[in-house]
Amino acid sequence: MSSRVHRHVQILLTVVAALSLITAPSIFAGHAGVGPNVKVTDDNNNVDGGTAATTPSRDARNRQSNEPTVAISPMAPPGGAVGDIIAAASNDYRMVPHFGDAWMPVYLSFNSGTTWFGAAPFPNGYNTMVPGFPTDTSSDGVNSPLKNLDGSGDPVVRFDAAGNLYVAGIAFNRNFDQPDRPVDNVVYVAKYNFTPGTAATASTTTTAGSPPHFTYAGTAIVDRGAVGFAVPNQPFGFAGIFVDKEWMEIDLNPAAASPCAGSVYVSFTSFRGLGGAFPIVFSRSTNGGASFSSPRVISTGGRAGTVRTQGSDIAVAPNGTIYVAYRTFTTNSDVASIQMVKSTDCGAHWTNPVNVAAISAPQAPGVAFRTPTFAFIATDNVNPNIVYVAYQSFAGDYDIYAARSTDGGATWGAPVQVNTDPGSRHQIWPTIEVSQGALHAAWYDFRNSVTAGNEALDVYYRCTNCNGFTWPAFDAETRVTGVSHEGNCQMFGSGSVAFHGDYIELDARWDGANHIVHVVWTDNRDVPAGQCDLIPGPGATNSVGNRNQSIYTTKLTVGP
Repeated sequence: MSSRVHRHVQILLTVVAALSLITAPSIFAGHAGVGPNVKVTDDNNNVDGGTAATTPSRDARNRQSNEPTVAISPMAPPGGAVGDIIAAASNDYRMVPHFGDAWMPVYLSFNSGTTWFGAAPFPNGYNTMVPGFPTDTSSDGVNSPLKNLDGSGDPVVRFDAAGNLYVAGIAFNRNFDQPDRPVDNVVYVAKYNFTPGTAATASTTTTAGSPPHFTYAGTAIVDRGAVGFAVPNQPFGFAGIFVDKEWMEIDLNPAAASPCAGSVYVSFTSFRGLGGAFPIVFSRSTNGGASFSSPRVISTGGRAGTVRTQGSDIAVAPNGTIYVAYRTFTTNSDVASIQMVKSTDCGAHWTNPVNVAAISAPQAPGVAFRTPTFAFIATDNVNPNIVYVAYQSFAGDYDIYAARSTDGGATWGAPVQVNTDPGSRHQIWPTIEVSQGALHAAWYDFRNSVTAGNEALDVYYRCTNCNGFTWPAFDAETRVTGVSHEGNCQMFGSGSVAFHGDYIELDARWDGANHIVHVVWTDNRDVPAGQCDLIPGPGATNSVGNRNQSIYTTKLTVGP
């Protein structure tokens, strides 16, 4: 099973070393079987279905969605098998016609990612949203701690060992129009109990329907920002605290293996407006996400620590050891780098940061959407001291690198360039996971572009410790996307801004014979020909396709 499904160690983030770089050896024929590209988001196929038909379950006006996350449940649906239940989420803008902002969706497939929506009673898949959005009048919505916040995003989905679904995100006010609000933003975790056999309920414009086999259990606040973020005309940007870019992981180890079994962990960045610091903070739940400990800073200890950090990720080893990785920013005393901290006692105490690798992280030249650099971490599902990190770094163009530690993150071997680099195009946004000892990696890739505008964006995949190859050798690259898409369409800011989210994700499991890998990504393939706005400045927007940014997924079957 995967380090997320077997023990629920998931993807992404720890560390990297900047010693000598190695280009990964490869074979000349891929071994990953690629399934069809499947749309996750239920839109109206570029026909304007109208605002009245737009609900948490139906994107009737063909709006944007980006920044996807994915997880495989360790439980089976009634009449199905383990591996059939897949969850995903994204920044989803389908409800903009009702309240003007994105909200947190929940996408579920019950046939291993083949289907994500359909007609009632929705036997194969369902789209809905976390309760509490601005127009939500249901009891769950009115009583949600998210009620009266404008929008929600930064999704992370995970399952616990019993198959309960957790959805982490942030919620926020973009302006100061909500009276008497004590906060402008929060980090939260919503929980859906696994209740196999329960029926779905329909969504309306003012209620989020319940998916089949799951029952909404509530939303817990992990941390709160402070009034000041949304106050207009601040001379120094926001004056308060903005909590951002959370990540979540669950310790799925049995109690005999981990003293922290069942714990839900959340890390995030605490941006402190006038103070200028933005450390990584960490919180733990010991009661299934009902409440969380007071967040504590974990990124500033020792000489290697820094107060300007972002993009944390969590991995949990098979003995319960917690690894958190993140990137730092260049200041008068620091260089941009990947750092890692570690806890062996359920997050009570942390090591000083390990400065793993210096990185170069500018905006990717020739790409209109932002291209942030984060670190991503995964641990081996048997040996708790084997840890992998992936990241992107720029040297003429962006490439994807991976590094391995065999001593629990104390030291790191030379980083390996994961991608080949035909044409010196950018490769960005890696995502990694381990199943049955194999390290799986996927990323965005511009290699099929033929112009300086980087007009062809794809997803590619490789693995190591698979198909007869062992670290540091990777197998041949596999193209995941069946068609390239133009990522630079300006769909936001009244047609003046391109935005593709900040990450993609994969999850993986071992089925006894093969590795099953699910990859999710943002894709503009559904924008009709001639409707992608590439001209700087505001442009025309419509509901018949020029904002139809979708989430797609593919299932890969990978040999041992």
